[in-house]
Amino acid sequence: MKAIRRPRSLAVTVLSTAVTATLAVGTTGAGAGAAGLTQVSMGIEPWIGYAPWYIAQQEGYFAKHGLKVNIVNFQQDADRNAALVADQTNVSNIDTGRTIQFANQHDPAVPLMLEDDSNGADAIMSVKSISTAAQLRGQTVAYEFGTTSDLLLHYYLLKHNMSFKSVKSVNVPAADAGTLLIAGKDKVVVTYQPYISEATSNPNGSKVHVFFSSAQAPGLISDFLVANKSWLAGHATQARELVMAWNDSITYFHTHRKQAVAIMAKGVGATPSSLASTLSGVLLYSVAQNLSLVSSGKLAKEYLDIGKTLQAMGQIKHPVPLGSVADFKFLK
Repeated sequence: MKAIRRPRSLAVTVLSTAVTATLAVGTTGAGAGAAGLTQVSMGIEPWIGYAPWYIAQQEGYFAKHGLKVNIVNFQQDADRNAALVADQTNVSNIDTGRTIQFANQHDPAVPLMLEDDSNGADAIMSVKSISTAAQLRGQTVAYEFGTTSDLLLHYYLLKHNMSFKSVKSVNVPAADAGTLLIAGKDKVVVTYQPYISEATSNPNGSKVHVFFSSAQAPGLISDFLVANKSWLAGHATQARELVMAWNDSITYFHTHRKQAVAIMAKGVGATPSSLASTLSGVLLYSVAQNLSLVSSGKLAKEYLDIGKTLQAMGQIKHPVPLGSVADFKFLK
């Protein structure tokens, strides 16, 4: 099964001229497009949480809202992030942890809307004999360093008042973690879909289980639509229309599920069947849901909690309030 998630890195990005140079083709800034449409350059990666944008592209929602969006697909977080900071892309799709790091680095990135939330698509897995925090102590845990697997493990340890030294960490690719668990080479691993399903559906899958998943840590592993601050200053209307195009795509997803899954699968390079199964572990948010999360204060609390986890990991100097970095007026 082909992976339909990229390892969302937590490492600090350093902008380089080499990276910037690779973005010269197809990443022009906003301007007048065909038939009066405004051009917008959007950074994206092959993660299913971003896939509704392919619905907007195919179903004409961008054009409906006066936009000609150039979707620039990146394979690495570092390149995607560098492009936004350098204004090589006007907007981008970026994990929550990175937006907090952007704020700590004073980079010009403004979250506009929450797009998705991992709801079980990331997990700590173990042999069934390990089922409590106390039993986790002293274990070797295999996962890919610097990714959201790293974040999930540290969140769990903090939640249970355990030192990071309570476990021995071993760096392995997320794609290999489940295999090591099934083979009995490691008793505890951290990985994500589709590797979770691959492990549990294996003939030896009955020997392992999901120890802790992102479904038990709402908001921890999530993504925002983010705009470059300088671009946003002159394109408030376009920012709002982008948000509305996303909302149209989410509506289509709910009303034309089969067709939507086919479009999204093609966009991220997966099969419709594999994407359909993986989608069960991901929440996709509409504008109305965004407004509810913002007005209730729930999103702000989750954002602060993620910042505290990143601070404890040594990834940032201090957490930041969501209200100090985000601009949610485009939701209304």
